[in-house]
Amino acid sequence: MRKIIIFILLILTVITGFNLRRFSYAEVPRPGDTADEYSFGWLGLSLIQEKYPIAWSGNPPYEHDYQKINVDNLFESEPERHPFPIDKPWFDHPPFFGLFVGGFAYLSGVREFEDASVLILRRPMVILGTINIILIFILASILSGSFLGILSAAIYSLTPLIAISSRLALAENGYVPLFLVTAILAVLYFKEKNIKYWYIASFLSGLAILFKLSAFSIPLFLLIIATTYKRGFDLSLVKPVLVSVFSAISLYVAYGAFYDFDLFWKVFMMNTQRAVGAGSEIFYQALVTPRIATLRSFTDGWSLLGWISFFIVITGKNKGLAERVIVSAVTSCFFVFIIFGGEPYGWYRFPFYPFLAIAAAMVMIKVYIKTNLLAGYLFFLIPFGAIFQRLFGFEKFQEISFPFRLLSLLVLVIWGADLVVPQRMKIYTNLVKRVVLISLLIFVFYLSCRLVYFYNVENWLRSS
Repeated sequence: MRKIIIFILLILTVITGFNLRRFSYAEVPRPGDTADEYSFGWLGLSLIQEKYPIAWSGNPPYEHDYQKINVDNLFESEPERHPFPIDKPWFDHPPFFGLFVGGFAYLSGVREFEDASVLILRRPMVILGTINIILIFILASILSGSFLGILSAAIYSLTPLIAISSRLALAENGYVPLFLVTAILAVLYFKEKNIKYWYIASFLSGLAILFKLSAFSIPLFLLIIATTYKRGFDLSLVKPVLVSVFSAISLYVAYGAFYDFDLFWKVFMMNTQRAVGAGSEIFYQALVTPRIATLRSFTDGWSLLGWISFFIVITGKNKGLAERVIVSAVTSCFFVFIIFGGEPYGWYRFPFYPFLAIAAAMVMIKVYIKTNLLAGYLFFLIPFGAIFQRLFGFEKFQEISFPFRLLSLLVLVIWGADLVVPQRMKIYTNLVKRVVLISLLIFVFYLSCRLVYFYNVENWLRSS
């Protein structure tokens, strides 16, 4: 019966997550909020049709050919928009993600850059974003049971920031599934001691680098988990990871040399000179300024709750495999976030989200098991406050301020009553507290869904 319930909940979670990602996917975020989507699509189209990498960049090493490519009617809706600086051969990023999204556009009948609209480019991302929900369920389940799996999947599925971000045709959304599969295989290796899982994980970690160099976080995750969980340097685990990384980089260099090594090297060196934040500022940017594109921030309580949960996990005394996987994954993403200067760009945050969702689920389950109503209520307030503010605003909140105060008082009364009732009555107070905790979670999930559906084209224009 428990397996049937979990299966039904998973199906409902996946269907809901798919619908949240599909809703207004071609309008929210707006076409052109990040023109990098077009760049990846055009790269794939040019490689497939002309066997030559062409896309827009605007970076100094190229000789630009400025063109008004009116994709998604950008130059009609924004007459002042600057033309695209078309560059060839284009070496800003490795080709695999461009081939993936551009290949989908080609199979959909697109032959010209102008026809590569986000309506087409984002379709495979909606599917990948839904697949991530299933992969998170699998990873969390093998780490610590199906209860953790379904709650982690639900948080990732319903979080507005994640649902909207995962629509974008950007390389991070392309390699997040590879990150999750790699983590699953690594966990299976540690549980079953079958080296083939580690070899496949190592291969996928190298493959991900050919989607974007920031996917270096994946082999870095393997190296960290291998040395921390095994409590030492194990060459048999480190060697296949390094071989895979070296092979991927060699293929990328060979790709650049095939077209124009001198330009390839100049572009590569230019990318190493990006401005990088320092000290507490970059840490602050990662934690409390979630972004979706370059200039558009999106305050999200679930993201903050994930970070708080991560710090609870990392400072806990007992660290099993689940805790070490979360810590290793987030740490590897954070090092890439620093090295690549990721703070101005929303997409460098995308790989954090699956593991922050699992961390949040782990802490919430502990709160539920210990029936810590006060901690659960405080956790509830973090996403609730951000979501309600976006949905209804300050004035609307004043209308419910009285029932909100009553709810807060009720939580305090239940907590206080538990301190004075006889021990034999604890079973009843614990039952009441768990009912309240589950009710609060369901309610904030409901609000999360409403917020995603709230963001049609008109409301998105007014978002921060």
